[in-house]
Amino acid sequence: MSQAQADSPLTWFRLGIVVIAFSLAGLLSSCGVAYTIIKSESKLDRLAVPMTKAEVIEQVGQPDRVLRDDGHLLVWEYSLTARKQWLYELALCPLSVWVGGCIFYPFTNIAAEHQREYPHHIVLVNEELCAWGAPAAILQRRRACASLGTATLGSGGMRGRPEPVVTGIGPINRDTIDRYRTMAVMLFEDAPDAQGSGSRVAGIVTTLLLDLDINIVERAELDEVFKEQVIQLQHADDADVLKVGRLVGAQAIVAGEVQQWERSESDQANRVSLAFRMIDVESGVVLFSGGGYGSDPTTDDPEGLARVIANRILSRFGSQTGLLGSGRIGVNWELQELGDARYYLVRELRGGLPAEKAGLKVGDRVIACNGAVLSRVSSEREAKRLCQVEAGQTLKLDVRRANQPIEVMIPAEKRPGL
Repeated sequence: MSQAQADSPLTWFRLGIVVIAFSLAGLLSSCGVAYTIIKSESKLDRLAVPMTKAEVIEQVGQPDRVLRDDGHLLVWEYSLTARKQWLYELALCPLSVWVGGCIFYPFTNIAAEHQREYPHHIVLVNEELCAWGAPAAILQRRRACASLGTATLGSGGMRGRPEPVVTGIGPINRDTIDRYRTMAVMLFEDAPDAQGSGSRVAGIVTTLLLDLDINIVERAELDEVFKEQVIQLQHADDADVLKVGRLVGAQAIVAGEVQQWERSESDQANRVSLAFRMIDVESGVVLFSGGGYGSDPTTDDPEGLARVIANRILSRFGSQTGLLGSGRIGVNWELQELGDARYYLVRELRGGLPAEKAGLKVGDRVIACNGAVLSRVSSEREAKRLCQVEAGQTLKLDVRRANQPIEVMIPAEKRPGL
């Protein structure tokens, strides 16, 4: 190239274009580096006890997910990268430059089948920082936080045992729940060294689903079909149980396992952990997946704690599907029919909960909820939906007591587990 060509404006223009192109490519590829620095788990080093909720947000930002918020115990999840992840991203810069860097985010995950982010939890009790770190690393500390959260409620809120930690999520909702009127509950897998624990939990789940007005296939019918298909009732794989579900006329099956079921004599505490899922028998899609664990320092058998855990999980299921409201008033009632009239007969009131405090009495006949007359309902499910209440709302009941009309206003409290 001659001196004249080298000094020509066109040559300098082309050189400038090349420099700009490489600069842009470098900036694009550096997105991965910058992102991993911003999202590094090292930001948790800024946390210290004592620290308020507002101070935690100021130091590490808003959470990616809220795993639990019952008004006292708050569990946040952050998806964070390893401390030296930026070095990995930097090493792949020469390759990611040529495919657009962060335009094809996260390219580096695809290129090396490498997970970029990992969950980390931050636990607060009464809006005060309690624990933080990777879930497995803070499991025991998180349980201690859960116990602390319920213990600080005082006599009006503890109800005798710490609240378990539960999760529950899935695509089933108010619009789709009516497709699954009948379910089959399979025997759960036993916990190690706890023979029969799976059967006991399956029975608990069956009872709770019946309370939600879900039709459940009889156990004897399930046993018979499993025998005919030469399949073991316990430890069958998903393909087998889906087949059995279809044969007994269920639209969904419930399968699960008990991971822990023990009574520790050293600290006189029960420890229970369980999980289950609801599966569409035709498509195999998981409709709802729930799990929970808890430690209970009482003299009860672990079955009592298992019942609480299953109840909390299915409370989430019921709220998500519209079978339960997010609020509770603490009443057990039964739909009765007298001639053409239907009403709820109050069978039991739970001490210290809103219905008892509002003056409702055992034996009262509830003829209307929020002005909706129960005599017009055609099913138990319809009646339950009319009388549902959300947390913080007030349920107005028209009551007959000794043939006298009474109006009872009950402010609902938040249902545990939601």
